Order: sequence, then C-alpha cells, then structure tokens
Amino acid sequence: MSKLFKKLFLLIFSPHFLAGLRAEEVFAEQALKNSWIVERIPQDRTSFEKYRKSNKSIKRGDYICRNCNNSEIEVKCKKQYGANDNRYYLLEYSHIKRHREMQSMTNTNVVFAFYQRDGANCLQDTLRMVDLDFLLQTNDYKAGRLYDKRTKCLRVPLKYTRPNFKVLSIIKSRRAN
Repeated sequence: MSKLFKKLFLLIFSPHFLAGLRAEEVFAEQALKNSWIVERIPQDRTSFEKYRKSNKSIKRGDYICRNCNNSEIEVKCKKQYGANDNRYYLLEYSHIKRHREMQSMTNTNVVFAFYQRDGANCLQDTLRMVDLDFLLQTNDYKAGRLYDKRTKCLRVPLKYTRPNFKVLSIIKSRRAN
C-alpha cells in the first residue's frame, strides 16, 4: 500500500491514527532541532521476538534517545480533557503496564511525549512530556486518584507534565550527577 493511500485511508477511517503518525514525525523533527538524538525503534514482529521469550506482555517506545541515557519515548497524540488547571490526557493503563515490563527488562527510562490532537491533526506547539517513573510515584497515583475505571485509563494531569524537552533534560542531568 502506498504511503499516500495509507494516509488517505487513515484520514477517512481512523483520523486519530493519522494524527498519531503525524505526531511521531513532528517529534523526530523537533528533537533534531533541539539537539536530541532519537532513533526510531522498529515495531515489527521480528524485532519483538527477543523480548517475547520472557513470556511477558511488553510494549516498546517509538524512539530511543541516545543522548538521554537511551530513554525510550512513546509519542502520543491525544485529545485533552478537563478545563483550566484540571486538564489531562487519558493513557491506556494496559500500555503503562506493558511499558513497565519493558522498562524492567532494559533498565531504561520510559517517557511519554504528548501532543494535543485536533481531529486528524497534531498541534505541533503542544508537546508535553512525563517520565513514567515520576508519574507512578506521585501521591495522586498511589492514592488511586488517576485511574479511571470506566475507560481503564490513567489520567495524566498536565501539572505532572513538562513542556517541550524539559523532561529529557531532567533525566539527562540526573544520570550525570
């Protein structure tokens, strides 16, 4: 299937997937402009085989950041919910569990990079990131206030995210000390 046909198909039938693909492209461009060395992580079945031997359900990020302690970055293009100081993104809890499994195998940070979605569009100036370990150590998470039973998602409040590439800078400085 040609790339153009695939994008047209996604635009019509799955605009959120198209927005996600655009977010990944935008992330790679912005990372390069900000001197972050990111490499695409293959998502094909063959690339996963060596990890599947553990019989655990895992999920790999979209990118690995070479100059940030090989942190894995999962790029998401999501609708933002809430209002004012209570805005948040919804993140599938099953994804979090699978990223945690991968993190325990590789001993690397997992970072979620969020872009705000508007239909099939990725709003390029909305990049916010959160370190998974940080999120899971918050009092709100530990008290169960972030889990939404109805959607089986974790609410990721914007107050726990940082704009642009600040999270990568924080992770990089932690390992340097």
